[in-house]
Amino acid sequence: MKRFTIGPVELYQSTKEVRLHDFVHFRTDEYSEIVKNSLSKLSSMLGNKTADSTIYLTASGTAAMEATIENCVQSFDKVLVINGGAFGHRFCELLEYHHKNYDSIDLKWNETLEYKHLMPYENKGFTMLFVNLHETHTGQLYDIKMISDFCKRNNMMLVVDAISTFLADEYDMEKYGIDLTIISSQKGLCLSPGVSFISFSKRMLEKLSYPPPLSKYFDFIDYLNNIKRGQTPYTPAVFVMYELQDMLKLIEQEGGLKTRLAFVKQKAQYFRKKAKELGFYIPGYPLSNALTPLYFEDVDAYEVIQLLKNKYRIFVNPCGGDLSKNLLRVTHIGNTTIADIDDLFDKLVLCVKEVKEKDCDRK
Repeated sequence: MKRFTIGPVELYQSTKEVRLHDFVHFRTDEYSEIVKNSLSKLSSMLGNKTADSTIYLTASGTAAMEATIENCVQSFDKVLVINGGAFGHRFCELLEYHHKNYDSIDLKWNETLEYKHLMPYENKGFTMLFVNLHETHTGQLYDIKMISDFCKRNNMMLVVDAISTFLADEYDMEKYGIDLTIISSQKGLCLSPGVSFISFSKRMLEKLSYPPPLSKYFDFIDYLNNIKRGQTPYTPAVFVMYELQDMLKLIEQEGGLKTRLAFVKQKAQYFRKKAKELGFYIPGYPLSNALTPLYFEDVDAYEVIQLLKNKYRIFVNPCGGDLSKNLLRVTHIGNTTIADIDDLFDKLVLCVKEVKEKDCDRK
């Protein structure tokens, strides 16, 4: 079995074995040191130099998105959302649910985000911009420099869901003036699902104030006060934090952040070159190194995905909504190799051929 899914990804063997070992109780100094050390390294990789400014929640990325809205969007705020797919739309849904003042830039399928989309919102009183920097639904990677420059010109705080771009593409909170970053355990970090991380700029930390959010469990100030001692207000996903310690050690041993990014990029470039050589269509908008979308017009993509799974135990991502029959997505993060990609293409070509033959028989 092999996973080419964007999350959970194919785990590394040492990470899988973490749960076979003993662990200390989480309300101990030993566990606190593991947390403080791991979060310090994670903050550095995110380009955040502010001490004790990264927390973790035993919750999914969507929970972190919602908690961010509860804690960081105040009554006077006016939020602009980049809505280019299912995850950008999720920000809109959450803002709507919490009765926050927002507007959205709605991109059509296969439409690249450009400055012309931002221009109508210049000097219109917006105070925050929310973006899923890599819209995982379609694979589009937005131009962080363009977005950052726009926010700086308009004195807007920049909130980034970097859940699927982190550890796949270059990312730096300080360089781009990012005020809050959300990431999750099951994507670039290659851990089990169940933990999300939130990293704050100094400016965002200063914005957090009472009244507290409606949800006591997701009160950021409570988490920030506890994280100074390496703890959380409530029981955390202990094993995932041990997995994090292992994965950070693995990244260090292989040469650090730059080496990790280069390896993911190498796999992405190899996959895309081979896909084009075999006649597969890749959309033309900018792509993250995290995944590649393949677009099908003459075959049902979902049937291909099911055949890959049932016949060869190879898992790739389907796409929901209107694109469910046209798009499949293949990730380049996780414990996969160039040889694995070759094997995937061998099986993918066979599956496409088989589905086409079945379609002919039906006709």
